[in-house]
Formats: sequence, structure tokens, C-alpha cells
Amino acid sequence: MSVTSSSRRAADSLRRLNLIEFGVATLVAAVVLVSIVAIPQWLSKQARWDMLRSHVGEVGQLAASVVDGDLHRKLLDPKNYTKELYDRALAPLVRFHSADPDIFYVYTMVDRGGVPYFALDTAASPDLRTKHQLRASEYMEKFELDEDDDGQWLKDIASGKTYVNPDFETDDYGDFLSAHAPIYDSQGRYSGFVGVDFDLQYYLAQEARFRKIAIGTLAGALLLAVVIGYLVTIYHASVRRRIEDLYASTIRDGLTGLLNRRGVMDRVKKALERYAGKSALLLIDIDNLKMINDLRGQAIGDVVIAYVADAVRWGAREGDACARFGGDEFLVVALGCDADEAAAIAKRILRRTAGHEMPLSGARFSLSVGIATHDGKGAEFARLYRQADAALQKARAEGRNRVAVFDPSALYARALNNSLESAS
Repeated sequence: MSVTSSSRRAADSLRRLNLIEFGVATLVAAVVLVSIVAIPQWLSKQARWDMLRSHVGEVGQLAASVVDGDLHRKLLDPKNYTKELYDRALAPLVRFHSADPDIFYVYTMVDRGGVPYFALDTAASPDLRTKHQLRASEYMEKFELDEDDDGQWLKDIASGKTYVNPDFETDDYGDFLSAHAPIYDSQGRYSGFVGVDFDLQYYLAQEARFRKIAIGTLAGALLLAVVIGYLVTIYHASVRRRIEDLYASTIRDGLTGLLNRRGVMDRVKKALERYAGKSALLLIDIDNLKMINDLRGQAIGDVVIAYVADAVRWGAREGDACARFGGDEFLVVALGCDADEAAAIAKRILRRTAGHEMPLSGARFSLSVGIATHDGKGAEFARLYRQADAALQKARAEGRNRVAVFDPSALYARALNNSLESAS
């Protein structure tokens, strides 16, 4: 039983699932959760990258510090070039390069009118110990700048700054990040700069692992967003259902389950006034309910009311609005119904209750029915109700337990007689 009930509740929840609401709730949850996950990850990635650039910049500064600035300055003039001078100036950089396996290239350059030229290159030394296959640059080999390179980095280095590329580069040897630091001689004069190309294989491998973790956490966040969206939608559906149930309880009569006065006004009045075809209003009254309550008790009276409600439901057509409009008064609003069909509804209700005697109590009751009809658009509920009530009074006056249809001329004549009697 519990499994069946749970399945029924789940099916009902799915039927009530609002896809737009589900989509919006999921999107909002996804934005929040992805932001919570992605922003720290992005900030962490930026921090790691900034730390790497700072580290590479420090490596460049260390490389510049081991260069003999006086020898390097002398070597910058091609007239002074000798193989011995080149090797002496290069030796400290070779030892420095050999000590760090994560360095691709170490070299020095000189700026000639905004164009850099290679001076020293550790790849030219047979004493270099490295795991990379390198190609040495020739002495005073020109370095080709990119077309969009304005040479500002050369000016920054000449002003004493250590320049680290904003992004890593890739060539035939792999991915690397370059740092350039100025070289000074013993008199503090700018004497070219050193360049270090730092191997990023370890860094990129580490970032790949972080990327997998990031993708996993983002996927988890999106899945959680879907779950949250579903739960929010189900919760809202439950709230709406409770509101609908509460509203339904305010427009239904607690004893009979029929619409009450408020329910008629909320659901029937506007529909009746908008309807363009024939319509009818039946007013059904329990003739002797007060006497039953007085002689048999309120409980027996409630049983009578419930029985009459069933008879009204049974006699009405499918789609007709049935209501308990007062203590002993019932109402049927039938759209697409003329006087003859309305009279047939009333007769079915009377046949259902005719001669009925309540078990055990012996309580007998009868019904009177008044009918008012309207042909065309613009039917007014209040006017139809007054007309049906006038017909009901006529049915009671003629002996009760019968049906009367509103006659405008008869109502006018009775109203006129009443006014004359009051005047006399």
C-alpha cells in the first residue's frame, strides 16, 4: 500500500512539474553553484600562474646576476669578439643552466635600435648538461620580432625592469615562459640583458590535473543544480497544490461537497455572463427542512441535505454547476439549456427524492424547484436568481413538490398586486 501511495505521489509530482519553473530554478542554482565553484578555481589558477611568472622572473634575475657585466659589455662590440672571450663570458651561465633541468634556453641579448641580437647562448657550449635538444643561436644573430611587437619590452628592460612574457609560448621544443633581466657592468651601466626560457611541462601537467578536478566539480555542481531545480519545482508545486486545496475548501460546502455561495460567484457568475447561448438557472428548495430539524434533530436534517445534494448531482447534466446556495437551498446553472431541458433536469431530481423516507428516523421531505432561463449573451446571475426565486415561490404556493418556470407577466402582476395591497 505504501509503495503504491509513494508511486502515485511521485507520478502526481511529475504531472505537476512546471518545466519553465524547473528550468529557471535549475539555471539560478547552476549560476550560483558554478560561481561558487568556478570563481575560486579561476582565482586559484590565476594565483598559480602569477606565482609561476614571479618564479621565472626571479630565475631571470639570478641568471643576470651570474653574468660578468664587464666581459659582456666588452663582448657586445664585435671588434672585441674572440672565442676565448665568448667562452669566459658564457661559462657562468652554462653552470647556472646545467643546475636547473627545467630551463630550455639561457642566452643574452643586446638592443640595437629597437632590434635585439643574440650575444651568448648556453646551447653553444659542449659543457652544458640538459635533457633538451637545443639549437644554439649564432653570435650577433638577429632576433626576429613579431609584426605586432612594438618593442616596449626592450625599453622596459633598459629602464631596469625584469620583463616576463604575459603568456607562455610554444615552439618545436615545447611550451615555455620567457623572462628577461638587465645586465649591468661594474660601473652600473646597462650592458644588454639575459633571457631565460623556462620549461612549462611540469606546470601544464599539473594544470591538466587541476582541470580534470575543475571539470568534475563543475559537473557535480550542475548535477546538484538539476536536483535543486527539481526539488524547488516540486516544493512550489506542493505549495500551489495546498493553496488550491485551501481555495477549493473555501468554495465548497463541507457537508455536501457542492459549490457554496462563494464558489458559485467565483466560478459560475462570470462564465454565465460571457456565455452567448441559452442558459438556465434552477433553484431547488427543501420544503420542510426546518420542521425536520425541529422534530428529528440537526443530524437528521444534515442527512436529508446530503441526500438532496446527491439527487441534484444525479439529476444535473455533465458539466452543469451544482451548488448548495443556502441552508435548504440548492442551485444548478446549466449552459446550453432551454426551459424544457431545465424542466427535465428538475423532474429527474424530484423523481429521485419523491416519496423518500429517511431510514430509522421516518423523516419525510419534499422539494420545490423554480426555473429561470435566458436566451443569448449577457445573462445576469442576480437577475436569473431573482426570477428563479419568484418561480420557486410560485411552486410552493401551488402545493410544493413541484416545478415552476418563471413567467415575466405573472411576476409583474404579482408585484403589482402586492404594491396595491400595501397602498391600501
